[in-house]
Amino acid sequence: MQISIVFTGGTIGSRLHENGIGTDGEAPRELLLRYREESGDETVFHTTAPYTLLSENLEFYHIALLTDAIKEALKSADGVIVTHGTDTLPYTAAALSYTLGLISKPVVLVSSNYILSDTRANGVENFRAAVDFLRASREAHGVFVSYKNAGEPVRVLRAARLLAHLAPTDTVNTLGGTVATWENGMLTPQPHNESGDEIPPLSAENLGKSGKRVLFLRAHPDMCFPTLKRDIAAVLLEAYHSGTLPTATKALRAFAKRAKDKGVPVFVAGITGEATYESANAYHALGITPLPPLSPVAAYLKLCLALANDLDPNQILPRPLGGDL
Repeated sequence: MQISIVFTGGTIGSRLHENGIGTDGEAPRELLLRYREESGDETVFHTTAPYTLLSENLEFYHIALLTDAIKEALKSADGVIVTHGTDTLPYTAAALSYTLGLISKPVVLVSSNYILSDTRANGVENFRAAVDFLRASREAHGVFVSYKNAGEPVRVLRAARLLAHLAPTDTVNTLGGTVATWENGMLTPQPHNESGDEIPPLSAENLGKSGKRVLFLRAHPDMCFPTLKRDIAAVLLEAYHSGTLPTATKALRAFAKRAKDKGVPVFVAGITGEATYESANAYHALGITPLPPLSPVAAYLKLCLALANDLDPNQILPRPLGGDL
């Protein structure tokens, strides 16, 4: 099996320098060296690097570069591993799920919680699990993430299901979607459910422009709602864990009315699909559209990509793509 690696930087591609942790050209070589030492595998991987950065500096135009690099790598490879930083891992994971869909040649994103020289680092284990998954799961379609939380085996996760990291932990949380676990060299498939693609993959070509047209807000007490600028095309609200928003407050009600008057759709992500509270039952009256059980990060990327492709978000957001539902 031919596996290509796309390096993008991140902690897994960094070392400690005088001014702090930063990307380093030798870090990818160190990853492959440690992998060979620990696994005994002498496979020669084809490698490429469309850009190199700490992932907190990710911008949407990088998504287009990365998608193109993966598609090019897949012309000669049977699978691709992408090394990535943890800060924006859920964002890139969701974006690739939507730009590639349930592609027949799998792609796995790999990160590390610490630089590889740190004994606490999980990067090499995550990488080993990704390689073993690609070799053992040739029928796997789409984009995945390989990551080990503290005290757990490495999990191979459906990339579109990741939740945003909660500072200051390095734990990866997900809305289900575990397809396999890996521990001590043993890969174990896990039962999982997901829908097939109902829409084609979305182009990232104009993503850099559309991202600035989406207002993404997270619920918090006594929240302040900004003025809707002329270029805002849609609003995404991230609900509290029970799928609620402060719909009884004057601030939200006034904001929802302004959006409705301007013809700006307002969506809410983070709905579980279980019994709702009175506050959530007010969404329809306020003109707020609840989304199916999508990760808020995934909903944000899907919304941005819908606008980038001049598609109606109401027709795109509820329909499965890349294993998100």
